[in-house]
Amino acid sequence: MKHSVLLTLAIIISTLCSNAQSLYVSSMKGNVNLRIAPSTTSAKAGTLKSTDLLPCIEELDDWYKVSYNGKEAYVSKSVTTTCDAIIPESMYNKDIQSNGALDKIRFQGSIYIEPVGKTHALITVTWMRVNLPAETQYYLAEVKDGKIVATYSGVSYVDSSTPVSDIKEQLSQLDTPIPVGFGEFNNTIYFDGAEYSEFV
Repeated sequence: MKHSVLLTLAIIISTLCSNAQSLYVSSMKGNVNLRIAPSTTSAKAGTLKSTDLLPCIEELDDWYKVSYNGKEAYVSKSVTTTCDAIIPESMYNKDIQSNGALDKIRFQGSIYIEPVGKTHALITVTWMRVNLPAETQYYLAEVKDGKIVATYSGVSYVDSSTPVSDIKEQLSQLDTPIPVGFGEFNNTIYFDGAEYSEFV
């Protein structure tokens, strides 16, 4: 009996951890302080920028424990929100429009994600710009367990039928990988500080 109770608890804990690790935490508005402990009086561990998506390790009562530069940190739920880390396959091969402007120059954008083999994806992001030609950026991303994380980028045209090794030669490796997040409401994609929704 005791063993079955322990086993049940282990399964519940494992499920909760698994669910937490399938989430990204982002700032609701602007930059937010990260703490070394779940308290507003604890030392600052870093900054959750408005463009960041940090992996959620654990959900506490009023805080999220997140992974930040390879270490654990905490951020208040009152200033953050979450999105899924798993991107449904139904979101591939769709031209999805931005929900709004990215900045004062980039006012209308779109994102297109297409598979490159079974382990990579090509992300094409295009922004219309005020008094300037449209801007297109290409990203090569790693795909693992449904998660998409961009690791290379560039402005030179890239075709998804090109071998991964050749695409890497055409693009530059990112200093910091950029994850892709997903929200079920309006089928929203979160990427590099912008939101794109299938149903705007």
